[in-house]
Amino acid sequence: MGQPPLEASIEIAAPPAAVWTAVSDLRAMKDRSPELVRTWLLGRPGLGCRGVHLNRRKVVVWPTFSRITRWKDPARDSGRGALAFHVIPTDVEWSYELQPTDGGTLVTERRSAMPAPGPVVSAMARFLLGGADHHDTELLAGMHRTLEALKSDLER
Repeated sequence: MGQPPLEASIEIAAPPAAVWTAVSDLRAMKDRSPELVRTWLLGRPGLGCRGVHLNRRKVVVWPTFSRITRWKDPARDSGRGALAFHVIPTDVEWSYELQPTDGGTLVTERRSAMPAPGPVVSAMARFLLGGADHHDTELLAGMHRTLEALKSDLER
């Protein structure tokens, strides 16, 4: 059995273009995300770009690999933007969606439902991350922290 999707949103008092600049700077996400340590992009950021990410939870460190599956600058769609990337080995999509509001921009971060993991991911979650449900609770809290940090950066 897999894991359910996760979602967190926040309104930021900044225009979609400013939010997009921050969200699409994938290398800077390490400064906002409590689990991400570093990102290496294999090419220019954009649709199809691949990345290698180093993650950490306490003393546990592991790599993930991604490919950008959506890259929609809000300047091309009335302020609505989207960025998504498919992550291996968990076979999930992480995404950010931007919607213009009267006060700025609503940013929603999502992790798609995770299909039943293979034996390596399952063992890692169980023995190193406290179990999949526990890690999902941590991930959701981390999503809120990431969005709060994004808001803080943009509203200074």
